[in-house]
Amino acid sequence: MTALRFGVAAAEITPPVGIHMGGYWGRSSGATQIRDALLVKALVCECGAARFAIAAVDLVALDAASVGRIRARLEREAGFAAVMVCASHTHAGPLTVRFRGMGEVDTGYLQRVEDEIVRIVAAAVAAMRAGRLRYARPAVQIGINRRRARGASTGIGQHPDGPIVPYAHVLRFEAANGPGATLFNHACHPVVLGHQNHQISGDFAAAAARYVETETGEPALYINGACGDINPRITNGDFSDVEALGSELGGAVVAAIDTAGPIAVSALGCAQARVDLPLIEPPPRLHAEAEKLVLQLKAELKRGGDIWAQRVPRARLEWAQAMLKRARKGAGAAAVQPFEIQVLALGDMVVLGMEGEIFSRYQLDLEAEFGPAVLCGFANGCIGYVPTADEYSRGGYEVDEAYKVYPSVQMIAPASEALIRQGVAELVAGVRRGITGR
Repeated sequence: MTALRFGVAAAEITPPVGIHMGGYWGRSSGATQIRDALLVKALVCECGAARFAIAAVDLVALDAASVGRIRARLEREAGFAAVMVCASHTHAGPLTVRFRGMGEVDTGYLQRVEDEIVRIVAAAVAAMRAGRLRYARPAVQIGINRRRARGASTGIGQHPDGPIVPYAHVLRFEAANGPGATLFNHACHPVVLGHQNHQISGDFAAAAARYVETETGEPALYINGACGDINPRITNGDFSDVEALGSELGGAVVAAIDTAGPIAVSALGCAQARVDLPLIEPPPRLHAEAEKLVLQLKAELKRGGDIWAQRVPRARLEWAQAMLKRARKGAGAAAVQPFEIQVLALGDMVVLGMEGEIFSRYQLDLEAEFGPAVLCGFANGCIGYVPTADEYSRGGYEVDEAYKVYPSVQMIAPASEALIRQGVAELVAGVRRGITGR
């Protein structure tokens, strides 16, 4: 039987004070202080001739173009490009995707992040050693569904009866000789800290990883799940809340390590595919509405004011102008949104990477259908929110507004769900056939 080998490496990617921050509109300045270091960590797995890497970054997101550059460099410099890049989605980190209204991306910093990912993946390859995989799925819930009904509309709040992912995944890599590592997953937006925070931090996700590392004395990597409709039960909190929720999640992970059962890994598999998701057609009235909005926003900006205060109306103007241009083209103008799905397999265990803010029902359904499976959101890019089809009629920020922040101009359509589920099914089946030969 071919033996599993794995390696882990990490590097700091803390940005400078003053950098624009990602995740929220309405901040009054860039970062004023570094609260805790941001990290990039890489786990490389090898079995026979097959090899892949998972890179976890303490960032709000990276876009598909950045991931493409990282993969191309790894293919040239390390001989393989099978890498899944997973952002934690901390809203207390630097701006690394061109979100409208949040400032400018520091291209020098972004280049540094890409360089470090490539470097530590290579370092993890150099550190590979023989080992085995164990797995547990402990019950833990630090979040709550955030899509709360408010009369006929839906707002961000707390919806105790809404879907959540009430567990974590714990993949424990144990070495024959030397230290092991823990890869863990839990679905929750890292937004304990609100928009008033101007200190750089990895939020609860980084706190949980630190807790696991302190208790085990070995590296720990956090990858987020399908948290598009899940917030922590404490928001607009402080750093004591960050540590409390991080310790709660980390404690569940550490407790699960002792009970984790073996996963036989005699082969690895990797596959990825691009699915073109349809976009919602602009309604006929949008032409007039967009024209009116453009005029209003131009008038607002003429009144002047603080440059930070002007970012939101400028962002809305940018979106309205782009939407007006598309609306003028009339019916059939909607393009498609490329969306990557990636599957990494360790024997029967699969990690499903999806490029967006995925709603929790996807994780609950797909993991139940294709288990043992771990769904990772914010993987290899972030196109915006990816609701299940039934959520569109409820509206709300995730459906009606958030796409205006992202570089896209239109929201993906409800028909996207069927295409995503079909894409996952085909990839998982193909990878498992490749591993088993059946």
